Amino acid sequence: MGAAGDDGLSIGELAQSAGVSSRNVTGLVDTLEKDGLVRRVQDPRDRRSVLARITPDGRAWIEAFRKPSQLAMAAIFRGFSPEELTSLRHLCLRLADNQQRLAEHLSAQEAR
Repeated sequence: MGAAGDDGLSIGELAQSAGVSSRNVTGLVDTLEKDGLVRRVQDPRDRRSVLARITPDGRAWIEAFRKPSQLAMAAIFRGFSPEELTSLRHLCLRLADNQQRLAEHLSAQEAR
């Protein structure tokens, strides 16, 4: 969680960001809390609500989870100059934009 999530996020906020129901998130938070990765705290803005706040163990778990991907990315991009990486990023974003436009075009054709 970034700076906005340091105080925690409500079950509704978590559900919305994941595109799932609050009921699904409640069960997930129950499991994460049981495992010591998050804890529920009272929402200082609304005494009727609780927030899910990541614990130090949760942050450590996330870092351990990310580590293999970070090592793989470092290996894949080894030897590229910063300028080459910038160009590659720009080209990939253009490809993604073109793909999105194509999907929208095909969707519009199907709707006709």
